[in-house]
Amino acid sequence: MDYLGAKQRNAVWSWCAVNEEEKKVYFSVWVDTHNKRDGVNSSYVIQEPHWGIDEETGSASAVRKDHDEKLALFFDKGYEAYSYFIEAKDRHAQPRQIESTHTSLIFSFRLEKLPDGTVLGYPGKRIEIR
Repeated sequence: MDYLGAKQRNAVWSWCAVNEEEKKVYFSVWVDTHNKRDGVNSSYVIQEPHWGIDEETGSASAVRKDHDEKLALFFDKGYEAYSYFIEAKDRHAQPRQIESTHTSLIFSFRLEKLPDGTVLGYPGKRIEIR
C-alpha cells in the first residue's frame, strides 16, 4: 500500500486502504470467492452482509465500519476501486486468516451492491506492481 500511496486505518486489521490524493481505494479480495458466469471467473465477493457483524448484537466491528466507509468512497464519492488478492489459510474457517497476499499485481474493479447487501467486484485492467 505504501508503494501505491495508499493508507490503511490499521495495518493489522484493515481490509482496505485509500489514496486520498488520487481518489483510489484498494480492497483485499479472497481469491476463492470468484463466481463463474459463462464458464469464466467474472466476479469476486468484496463484502458479504454478515462480515464483521456480531451475530448476537448485530453491531459492526471496527474493521467492518472501516470497510463500509471505503465502499462509500466508491459508491458515493466517485473514487476508483482496485483490488489485490489474498489467500486463506483455511477457506472454511470463520474468521479467516490470511496465508499470503499477492503483491505483484492489482486489478481495477467495478463494484456492484446487490439487494441483499453483498458487494461484488468485477475485475478490469490488470496492473503489474514492480
